[in-house]
Amino acid sequence: MYKLAVLDIDGTLIDNKGNISKKTIQTITDVNQSGGVVTICTGRNIRKALPVAKKAGIKVAMGCIDGAVLIQPETGDIIEGLELSQYEIDLILSSVQGKEVFAEINTGYIYHKFAENEKDYHYDIFNKRTFLGRIKSYIGGVRYMKSWQQLRVISSPIYQIVIAGKADVILEIKNTIQQGDCSRIDIREHLWDKYLFINRKGGNKASGVKRLCNHFGVTMEETIAIGDDRNDIDMLEEAGLGIAMGNAHKDIKKIADYVTTSNEENGVALALEKFLLKK
Repeated sequence: MYKLAVLDIDGTLIDNKGNISKKTIQTITDVNQSGGVVTICTGRNIRKALPVAKKAGIKVAMGCIDGAVLIQPETGDIIEGLELSQYEIDLILSSVQGKEVFAEINTGYIYHKFAENEKDYHYDIFNKRTFLGRIKSYIGGVRYMKSWQQLRVISSPIYQIVIAGKADVILEIKNTIQQGDCSRIDIREHLWDKYLFINRKGGNKASGVKRLCNHFGVTMEETIAIGDDRNDIDMLEEAGLGIAMGNAHKDIKKIADYVTTSNEENGVALALEKFLLKK
């Protein structure tokens, strides 16, 4: 019997316009009223995830930044955070400085971004660098830095650093980082081509879901995970039931236990009805 459902946000809980359907909101309410628990584990940071949780009516602990941070959505308080140490931050940025790359530092509420060359900002796929786009980004918690030095003096906690560039440059950076003491960090290069996602060990969705299970007092076997992208694979594999969205990449569908309909067709609601409400 499944007791907990953990949802990805983008491409899963929300549709392609960023909305949550009335059916999905009502189904989450029905699950909660039946004694089950529905929550989120997302790649988004806290600031970007909280409005979605509020719309969905999710008031219990949830995971952000691929599970690196667990928060209480009603207060925004951090329950648990896997921070990078100052040594690890310096090691990563020293390996990157001077290279033709795009860098992003995630402090939980703010994305700090920098590229030495304007052309490398094309890796910043969520902002087309228009005037209006930059205003929206600023309101949404994005800060564009003017130098590597500005990146180096960002106040901790820092939960994730993302580096993007040409494949050979990214490989060189990864190798340089690994020459230092990186025993406490994970460097994930399989999520997006030409990107490195760097977190403390345990900063992935499977580990985030496990910590949510401990928080709620349920087992992984009693947990459903629903997602659509590569950063969802580990939680779909380790949850009791891994569900891929109909719009998911074929690699995600291949490892899933079940495939629901797309995020445009109430896929989350239908999966919750089938496996938690038994409709």
